[in-house]
Amino acid sequence: MRRIAWASVRAHPFRLFATALSVVLGIAFVTGTYVFTDTVQSAFDELFGSAASGVDVVVRASAAFEAESASGRPPVPDDVLATVRGVEGVVEVEPRYSGQASLVDPAGNPLGATGPPKQGSDAPTVPELATVELRSGRWPASRGEVAIDVQSAETLDAALGDTVNVLLNGPTEERTLVGTVGLAGERDDFAGSTYTVFDDATAQQLYGTGGAVTLAVLAADGVDQITLRDAIARAVGADYEALTGDEVASEAADQVGEFLGFLTTGLLVFAGVALLVGAVIILNTFGITVAQRTRELALLQAVGADARQVIVAVLLEAVAVGLFGSVVGVGAGVTVASGLRALLDAVGVPLPATTLVLAPRTVVVGIALGVLVTGAAAVGPALRASRVAPVEALRSVAAPPPSDLGVARILAGVLAAALGVAGLMRGLGPVGERSLWLAGAGALGVLASLVALSPLVLRPVANLLGGPVARLRGLPGLLARENATRNPRRTAATASALIIGLGLVCFVLIFVASLRASVDAVLEQRFLADYQVTTTSIEGFPATVSDTLRAVPGVEVVSAAKLAPVGIDGRARVVLAVDPVTFPQTFALDVTSGSLAELSADTVAVADEVLADLDLTLGDTLDLEFLGQPPQPFRVIATYDPVGLPGVNNEVGQLIVDYARYAAAAPNATDAASFVRLADDADPDLVRPALEQALVPFDGVALSDATEIRAQVADQTNQLLGLVFGLLLLSVVIALVGVVNILGLSVLERTREIGLLQAVGMTRGQAREMVRWESVIIALLGALLGLVIGVVFGWVGVRALEEEGLEVFRVPVLQMVAAVLVAGVAGVAASVLPARRASRVDILRALQVD
Repeated sequence: MRRIAWASVRAHPFRLFATALSVVLGIAFVTGTYVFTDTVQSAFDELFGSAASGVDVVVRASAAFEAESASGRPPVPDDVLATVRGVEGVVEVEPRYSGQASLVDPAGNPLGATGPPKQGSDAPTVPELATVELRSGRWPASRGEVAIDVQSAETLDAALGDTVNVLLNGPTEERTLVGTVGLAGERDDFAGSTYTVFDDATAQQLYGTGGAVTLAVLAADGVDQITLRDAIARAVGADYEALTGDEVASEAADQVGEFLGFLTTGLLVFAGVALLVGAVIILNTFGITVAQRTRELALLQAVGADARQVIVAVLLEAVAVGLFGSVVGVGAGVTVASGLRALLDAVGVPLPATTLVLAPRTVVVGIALGVLVTGAAAVGPALRASRVAPVEALRSVAAPPPSDLGVARILAGVLAAALGVAGLMRGLGPVGERSLWLAGAGALGVLASLVALSPLVLRPVANLLGGPVARLRGLPGLLARENATRNPRRTAATASALIIGLGLVCFVLIFVASLRASVDAVLEQRFLADYQVTTTSIEGFPATVSDTLRAVPGVEVVSAAKLAPVGIDGRARVVLAVDPVTFPQTFALDVTSGSLAELSADTVAVADEVLADLDLTLGDTLDLEFLGQPPQPFRVIATYDPVGLPGVNNEVGQLIVDYARYAAAAPNATDAASFVRLADDADPDLVRPALEQALVPFDGVALSDATEIRAQVADQTNQLLGLVFGLLLLSVVIALVGVVNILGLSVLERTREIGLLQAVGMTRGQAREMVRWESVIIALLGALLGLVIGVVFGWVGVRALEEEGLEVFRVPVLQMVAAVLVAGVAGVAASVLPARRASRVDILRALQVD
């Protein structure tokens, strides 16, 4: 049977290539994802390893609650520094002062990628502990001098002695460039971040309020890092923690690993979709080829092969195809990894990279997955092949494949639909009881039922779509419609890959349209200000910006808002700090109970779902822990339905506190947004230029009205569309390959039929046209059913994210219609090769087909 399977593979190279291509594309996406993320992780590991080189122990304040950055920890005071110096085995201790510092180009735009920190620090004083090293020039010696990383200097085209702009907690400042730096060793890549070095006095003034951010410790020769770490930990007590340099590097790498894990999961979802589409195509391909080889398989059984041997022969052929496609797919994954990096760069998510990493795990997973998927997809056709009766070998014409759906498939489809609907209803239940995973599983159940039961609706829908074709194109159009409707199972098999691909495209279109509509609703119903001030920097902008705007003639109200972490029972929550008097004049928050007017230094407003999570009621007391301060009691005076602040990452606080109270607790905390409302008699044409002029010293800070906020959201969602469509493109390409593949195989299946049609007068052009219109009908059919799936998935997604501010469900009708039309055009393109094959059928040989 091995020889028979191998002979079958060699005898049909086109079928091997067409089937293996689906495997290649799917596996290439999976392995490309692993190669890409492994490469980025390797680059960050090298980066953090370089940053921690030479440091034996790091001492820092213990985190009172989960914070996102080291800047969220209290400082390390001088008395702790003295204690660490006195620990046996310590040779040197270097206090480090670091925090935010953005470099700004001449146009006022902050340097570096969005996301990575823009770091400022003091100059190293102990060469053995240095994180960065001079590449040129010298270290800063006065407030007016800085050293910056090599890449930033190249980007700014700045030479030693030139002036560079630095944005701190205030207006942009001009500093003289006296040096360039790179990481300790030879690495100059800071992974998309920027690095600015100040003189010691300036760094301590900027970042050292109350002490150093961390202490870097150098051990004596022969002293083990772990031993010294434990000794220092005993000396400093529980309020501070000591870690080895390797532990700090590993912690930083783990944080990146969490992000990369999320990125990997997201990319693997798209890879899984591509693989699922490929599996459907493989299943359909083997189903059709088994039907075409009825006489061949019957002859095998007639000459002595049993059912098990037939199953083995078909599965061996599938394994050969899967192995070939997987090996090629693993190789192609390296190219896909480069494409993923370019795609993320194009949408503004640059990531560091080093030499591409092809781990053994990637090769094993890629090959094993490809073989397993192909083998699993061939099980059903193999079982059907084993049931071919030997008498079929005596037929002059092979029996047509079954067109009925079968009781088992109908029952499976109905069961999947019932479970899917139940999962959706439970997953999208009352607020606080919703389960995104359960809703997603329910949506997949509905998808599976639609694909399984699609043949039931294909005949009437295909008749409807094929009606105009039959009327306008005559005999070729009529035959195309009949070919599409006479075997619903085969038509469903051809369209199923497009159903999945177009369904996901429509889901993304609905999600983006709903996101934009939700933002529009917020702007129309809640945005009471004339302008909003935001920044592209994740660190926010200085609080002095709002003070500057208040002085502009014609401005009536300026209300600033901060977003920051606060601790509740050791867990971090996002707090929104606002002025209770001015904020309601600029933003209509949906207060569900109590009054925001009662907000004061010792009161708090809590989002509805957070209040339920904490099991509190209006009037109860809640202990809040600001950074660096002990827990303090706050009385709950209001509850509200959270809604995203437009233009501020669509994020709103889970709690609301008084702006002045939080500013006193965290004087260096920046603002996330500021809302500006003009006086009733002010002329916007005169006031806006004055506002923009007032913001000139603050680079990276932008003024936007409601129309401009909508445009910004549109730009962001367009980037999202570009990213998602780029990732879905491979799935759609695989789907179109499947249409070409299955149409080509169905043409081979109908060789005798096409030969008879040409014998009674059909021209080659009419044969091509018949196949072409059949492809268009099938493509439109897949697109329409994809619309149904897209709408279902879109509704589920919007309902599931309702608590995150996605409150409006919107279906972009024109874009959906355009997707259907594009699918029709794709159907024409997919029919080119099968139509050409149909037109070249030799009539005499076709009539001799056994």
